[in-house]
Amino acid sequence: MRALALLALLALGAPDTKVNQFMSYNAGTKTVNIQVFAAFNSVQGGFNFNGGSAGSQTITVPTGWNVNIDVVNKDAIPHSAIIIADARPIPNAPDHPAIERAYTAHLTDGLPAQNGEDTMNFTAPTSPGNYLIACGVPGHAPSGMWIKFVVAAAQAPSYQM
Repeated sequence: MRALALLALLALGAPDTKVNQFMSYNAGTKTVNIQVFAAFNSVQGGFNFNGGSAGSQTITVPTGWNVNIDVVNKDAIPHSAIIIADARPIPNAPDHPAIERAYTAHLTDGLPAQNGEDTMNFTAPTSPGNYLIACGVPGHAPSGMWIKFVVAAAQAPSYQM
């Protein structure tokens, strides 16, 4: 029993594990930190998150974990982010988050161009589910500005590019 307690204490003080340039996590605190850049590059004419569009990337987080998503708009036009249910057709202007507190400020008018930013802090649902990170600015999400966000019974977060 003492060994388990010692392992638990060590896990709490464990350093973050870096998954890639966009994600790190701490298994001890069950916290995942994700950076999401709107218009990371010119893919899809800038209508992308971290270079992914139309579901080409998948972020997976374990059920019940704390999630911090820093969203930065690198584009010359406004963009935002919201987590919605994975359903088609994708709404023209998604404005109802599927997870409480999983959306940025200025959802429909977008974060300011050239480094406008906001942070989404929420707890992943306790049941697995499939979601999308989509832009809330009208017309952007149906144009392909969305990537997959999965809540799963996983041991650790992952990021598939």
